[in-house]
Amino acid sequence: MRLFLVNPPTIDGEKYIREGRCMQSVDSWAAIWPPLTLAILASIGKKYGEVRLIDCNVENLSSDETLQEIVAFKPDIVVVNATFPSIDSDAFFAKLVKDACAGAIVLGFGVFFTLLEETALRDTEGYDVAIIGEPEETFDEFLAEFQDKGKVSPMRGLMWREGKEIKKGDPRPFIEDLDTIPMASRDLIKNERYQLPHNGHPFTLVNVARGCPYLCTFCIANIYYGKKLRHHSIDYVLNEIETCMTQHGIKDFLFWEEIFTLDKAFGMGLCDEIMRRDLDISWATTTRADQVNEEILMKMKDAGCELLGLGIESCSQKILDNVQKHETVDQIKQAVALCKKVGMPTMGHFIFGLPGETEETAQETINFLASSGIDYMQCYCAVPYPKTPLGDMAKEKGWLVAERWSDYDFGGRSVMDIGAVSPDDVDRYRKTAFRKFYMRPKFILRQLKVITSIRQFLQAVRFTKWMKTKPKKTKAP
Repeated sequence: MRLFLVNPPTIDGEKYIREGRCMQSVDSWAAIWPPLTLAILASIGKKYGEVRLIDCNVENLSSDETLQEIVAFKPDIVVVNATFPSIDSDAFFAKLVKDACAGAIVLGFGVFFTLLEETALRDTEGYDVAIIGEPEETFDEFLAEFQDKGKVSPMRGLMWREGKEIKKGDPRPFIEDLDTIPMASRDLIKNERYQLPHNGHPFTLVNVARGCPYLCTFCIANIYYGKKLRHHSIDYVLNEIETCMTQHGIKDFLFWEEIFTLDKAFGMGLCDEIMRRDLDISWATTTRADQVNEEILMKMKDAGCELLGLGIESCSQKILDNVQKHETVDQIKQAVALCKKVGMPTMGHFIFGLPGETEETAQETINFLASSGIDYMQCYCAVPYPKTPLGDMAKEKGWLVAERWSDYDFGGRSVMDIGAVSPDDVDRYRKTAFRKFYMRPKFILRQLKVITSIRQFLQAVRFTKWMKTKPKKTKAP
């Protein structure tokens, strides 16, 4: 069996992060992320035959050039990565592959297919089959059945076409033992091209855990990865880190999960083992503001954590309550202060346009941004993704102003008109927040001290241009 996996090029040359719930322009992070899940699927594919992976985000291949590579490989199965904001280009490229590779199966996976199910496959004619939910076990079974029978077989977690009909198997349970998932095939990607914006070091993602027990109305994490927190073993995580260090020269990591400090015993144990093995690494991760204390923050810092992302969303208690965040503004302020106390740099994540947003609540968040002491920030527009309570509410109340699925981009422009504030208002709040935070003389001077290369300067320019993207008017899908 011959298997080709591709993080596809786009029609307009834009580059997108396509990793689980993270679906946005690479300029929003000033860095290109390695395609972790795609590389894990490549590892599964190696059990069944020859595998190739191309990430057009870093290989800078056009659609024609990428298609030539695929056709020359003569694949039996082509996996084309897909997300909401990039789906127009992803579906277009999948159709090119389908037309050019007679007999090859084109497969998709990820949040787009998980949230929309049959609608997603109906709207993307280039894909023959798609996986709903966590892809690894379904992909493994799919390849085994295809190798045995030479055709698509019905199974849990899979959608497929039968003539003009779309069929769907029963839901597949979440993977109980994450350690059964193979490590990513980083030998198939150009690791040196995934670089951190502040120091130019190569970095990679390492999955530490999946799942989130919280039920925030806007979030898709517990839909895609479940409500139960599941960890890899500490040995698995550390062995993967050591493999990255010895085989690929990578010493900088993003621990990919939702709430690193929720299970404090696990977090402390992982940090202890990093130090026991004397691993000289730097890493970042994310958590909730109400799940930190001084002990674990100090332990994380000692073990090499150099940036902690905090999912803050809003600094209006009314908004936090509306979205069932189950967190208080005081807890947010205390968490930021505690991080400052121990010397842990922070990145705050904020969302404008959630239910109940007004000019006043937006200003509360903007005021907090400039005075809180967080080191970096990202702010997004609220997106009413299908299967979320926010998505249901937006549909019921007629808030949607999106024209196509690619408009569902939390790093893009607002697609909800919630009444009290318009989509244009939400876009204005985001721009104001970015300007007041990143254009402060103190911040600019600090960044000028760490920019040491043309590449870093150009990344900063791209990020600045992304912040200033003009809003567009859209219509309901």
